[in-house]
Amino acid sequence: MNSLRRLETVLPLIFVIGLLFVLALGVLSQADPLHNFPSLDSGYYLYTGQQILQGKIPYLDFWESKPPGIFYINAFGLLLGRGTRWGVWALELAAILASAALGFAVIRRRYGFFPALFGAIAWLWGIQGVLQGGNLTEEYALTFNFAAILFFVFAIESPQKRLYPFLIGITFAGSFLLRANNTGVQVALVLAWILYALLQREHRLLIFRLLWSGLGVLFVLGPTALFLLWQGSLAEMIDAALLFNFYLSEGGKDLLAGLAAGFGFIGIPAGFALLGYLLLAILAPKRDLWTLFLLILFPLEVVLSSLSGRGYPHYYITWMPVLALLSAHLLAGLPGLCAALDARRAWVVFGILVVAIVLLSTPLAGMAASLRQVATDRQQGIEMDDRVAAYLRKNTEAEDSVLVWGGRLVYNYMSRRESPSSVLFYPLLVDSPISERLSERFLAEVRANPPVLIVDTHAVNQDLLPALDPVIRREQEKTGKLWKTLPANIDLFYEFVSQNYELETVVGDSFLYRFKTP
Repeated sequence: MNSLRRLETVLPLIFVIGLLFVLALGVLSQADPLHNFPSLDSGYYLYTGQQILQGKIPYLDFWESKPPGIFYINAFGLLLGRGTRWGVWALELAAILASAALGFAVIRRRYGFFPALFGAIAWLWGIQGVLQGGNLTEEYALTFNFAAILFFVFAIESPQKRLYPFLIGITFAGSFLLRANNTGVQVALVLAWILYALLQREHRLLIFRLLWSGLGVLFVLGPTALFLLWQGSLAEMIDAALLFNFYLSEGGKDLLAGLAAGFGFIGIPAGFALLGYLLLAILAPKRDLWTLFLLILFPLEVVLSSLSGRGYPHYYITWMPVLALLSAHLLAGLPGLCAALDARRAWVVFGILVVAIVLLSTPLAGMAASLRQVATDRQQGIEMDDRVAAYLRKNTEAEDSVLVWGGRLVYNYMSRRESPSSVLFYPLLVDSPISERLSERFLAEVRANPPVLIVDTHAVNQDLLPALDPVIRREQEKTGKLWKTLPANIDLFYEFVSQNYELETVVGDSFLYRFKTP
């Protein structure tokens, strides 16, 4: 009898683990290195990771407007994968699975088994529409943010323990080192603490929590700052990751448009979250710390994902924790249904697992084939190649530099050719004093180290990039839709190209220009 009871307890969890693994594989089928081309941002990060493994220093030898965390994650992934994207893919899988497990644990503790399962399914469904091929800062930050929520629940249950606020501070630092806007969960926690302290007059507890959380932040950011200071890159990091992004966020902040975009990208799971939020706002007690947190978190994430006014789908990955929690809250509001499901827990979860496998049969089959080829048939190739990258490898030497106009650094990564400039996304800069300095730095470095080839990606660039061909560029200018803040010295760069380069070939939609030997 005891064995049967243990089986009844363990079997549903085994099925949950299998379900989460299947859903995570389904999510990351769009990041399959054998069949999927890296996105624009992923290309940046792969290139920066490759540069770090070659001994280069972030912000000095290459300049990108993110904190250093994403660069070192990619470096570690490429190290694991022996220079291929499979190591990065493995880190993505670990991050998604850890996030799913942490989210399931915290929701189960708060709402019960089936609300936790529903919340996990909802966010793993919702992230499909915003992952954009993966390897993004928001994706890795999910683990820190779900962990912060778990520690928050522990802190509610044991308010005098300093460990949990300290760990929340560590999770803030982890998300911050990936992207400042990824810290919505931790900011909402602190705002909920403050509001709760004002309502309950528990100011000493608030000070206690803020103190230990602050120490957790310093525990990570302090050594990080010292490391960057030792490298000589701390000031440049502050310019890149904080000040430059401040100017980036000065664009339009249409919150309603941002909200609508999020619902459009995510789809039905966002509807579950909205219904859960309405249920919470109407019926839940407003002096409860957990309720205050959820009421603050959803609108805060809407604001943070809309700050830049650009509305890229991957900005909405940060919605996943609140989407999971509110979806769970929605199902928990149907206690009769939850009780009926609990009566046949193992069978219900097994049924959901079977349905998930059937619905995801195509991406799962693709992932299985890719993993099988990596494991047993490596001579057929283990990573997707590209015609432009292949052309660069064949028609340049290993020591030659290649400039990719428009910042599609995936071509540099795949061809193993360095960019001639440390400024990685000229001319797609924002209007700021930092941009002026970067523009001058770019032009000086390109003049000093002319690239053997320039790859013009204007035809495939997601942003409105001016072409290097003056005829095409004049046609673009007539539309008035080019990038709004082109550098002041861009005409000098056009002149440099026209005097020193000639069109060699067109590969796909990319125009390749070769340096004219004297």
